Amino acid sequence: MKIFYLAALLLGSAMVPELATAQPVRLDPITLTADVTGSAEIAASEEQLDDARTGTLEDVFRAEPSVTVGGGITIAERVYVNGIDEQQLAVSVDGAAKNNRMFHHTGTNIIDPLLLKAARVDPGVAPADAGFGALAGSIAYETKSALDLLEPDDDFGGQVTTGYATNGDTTTGALALYGRKGPVDALAYAKRASGNAYEDGDGNIVPYTGADMNSYALKLSAQMGDWRAELGALSFKDDALRPYRANLGGVIGGRPTPETRRYAVDQNSQTLILRRIAADGLLDPELRIAKTESKVDTFDLPTAETPDPDFNTGVADTASVVAQNHFDLDGVAVTAGVDNAHSSGLYDGMFRGTPSTFREERTNTGLFVQARGSRGPVDFSTGLRYDWNRFTGAGGQELNTDGASFNAAATWKATETLSLNAGYSTVFGGTQLAGVYEFTDFYLLQDAYNALDPTRAQNIVLGAEWTAGDTTLGAELFRSSIDNVRKVMAGAIVDRDLESEGFRLSARRDWTGGFAALRYSDADVTLDGEGASSFDLRELGTVPGAMLTLEARHEVMASLSVGGVVQHAIEEETKGSDTDSDWPSYTVVEVFAEYEPAAYGNITLRAEVNNLFDRTYVDRASYGGDYSEVVGQQEPGRSLALTAVMRF
Repeated sequence: MKIFYLAALLLGSAMVPELATAQPVRLDPITLTADVTGSAEIAASEEQLDDARTGTLEDVFRAEPSVTVGGGITIAERVYVNGIDEQQLAVSVDGAAKNNRMFHHTGTNIIDPLLLKAARVDPGVAPADAGFGALAGSIAYETKSALDLLEPDDDFGGQVTTGYATNGDTTTGALALYGRKGPVDALAYAKRASGNAYEDGDGNIVPYTGADMNSYALKLSAQMGDWRAELGALSFKDDALRPYRANLGGVIGGRPTPETRRYAVDQNSQTLILRRIAADGLLDPELRIAKTESKVDTFDLPTAETPDPDFNTGVADTASVVAQNHFDLDGVAVTAGVDNAHSSGLYDGMFRGTPSTFREERTNTGLFVQARGSRGPVDFSTGLRYDWNRFTGAGGQELNTDGASFNAAATWKATETLSLNAGYSTVFGGTQLAGVYEFTDFYLLQDAYNALDPTRAQNIVLGAEWTAGDTTLGAELFRSSIDNVRKVMAGAIVDRDLESEGFRLSARRDWTGGFAALRYSDADVTLDGEGASSFDLRELGTVPGAMLTLEARHEVMASLSVGGVVQHAIEEETKGSDTDSDWPSYTVVEVFAEYEPAAYGNITLRAEVNNLFDRTYVDRASYGGDYSEVVGQQEPGRSLALTAVMRF
């Protein structure tokens, strides 16, 4: 009965009456749209990114139930797409491939939303040019450049962003300076966020959760005739005392551990892009050279009993090169090229008094071609990859594999109001690297990796979208299965089969000056065909179950907008063999008002109330909700946040 109830609810919400307003403004869409990738691409709008300017990735994707973000603090945030961990997706920043293999108690890719120009998710079916390892889709982040921020007639500008949130007394300050001179343009950016530990909805302090973040960016670009060169560098740092397990409030019983330890997180990337901008449809080449690195250090605190405590360092990095050409063949856009990526995972430290160092490496070379086009009422996309994967284990063991990947998708505009879309992909994943904190002496044995077979995924998406006037209804079925995904169990390396399947429903109503969008997603994640616990799914997935969101925005008058997001997690029964707690339901409401004074067109003022009704809850995508002995990391209670942006 649940699906029929939800369908009725969605249809009813689409009938929101039009509201009168003084200004005829049509806001950019935020909901899913069928495009030529064949899968329902999820893209954050400019408004969503602006809403999250002093927040985190959780705020960027808050209104999209198919993309969940777990972790109460920034360094613990992990992104899941249809319940699949981002470690099983191809993730890139400005085209630079990220190495997602980090500590399972921390996040893998931390992005400053204030820098974002675009955040795009291809769930399930991803194109061949998204890069190697798009097992269950891809996530692509693009950051702003000077040309994105400069006004058309200006050669220099700047932006100051300040923010304050009452819960935790968190302050945020950011400065961006940008300009251009002749063929050269540049952007320099710095941001600092600091605060105290926040309170949960019951008024209890959640220890060691205070903000302590620094973010930097530098972009230099130059146009040389028909060519443009872009050099970019991004950096994120967080260094503070955190819970001993950064994504948990604690564990009742089990191995005794201290309450806290110091986490030093440093993520950075450098990208050089050379591309031809005088496109002629035949020779439009692009070269990308990039290096990304994620490093997490943990330091236990010295005590009288342990004056020389444990310390751990984990580093996951990737150096990549992509050479590709974009050309047009009878109206079909084709991208063809070659990419090469060398990735490594390093652990070095002292654990339980024993020093050790382990390293794994992987080099992947791929050839790819992707075609996108339209023929009559059909938009289509199809592509091929072939990858050669060279893996070296911690003890020097070698596993060399290769395989092909294929994707095909189409959207058929059946009528003026109805479109149908379908997509399929089979993806070769080679041999996966371990998380950098997973290594043990077992990895040094010559037969340690014998159980590993090449990872391969199958994805299918079927959807429909109906639009009549200002009302849009959408429905989608999805399934992603990943065979031979790597997992560490009881000190051994084994293959597991991971699967996510479910559906998504959406309804949207636009009116003059605003919109309301209702979205529902229900994903069932299994391991080896059986229900799994959050412990079993570490670095593989999460148990999102059913999630419902309502998003609305309206321009009340010129320069004044109001809106908000409601998230509702529906109770989910535990399906793990060793779990004893169901996932509770919760409802969280966030509202805002944003004002741009007519007399000061360069100033934006924003007030928002997060967790309006002061709910006490652990985010559905956070670890441990299915174990009574695990104290989940509570999300912040009610907080009033004020933000001011001044452009000059």
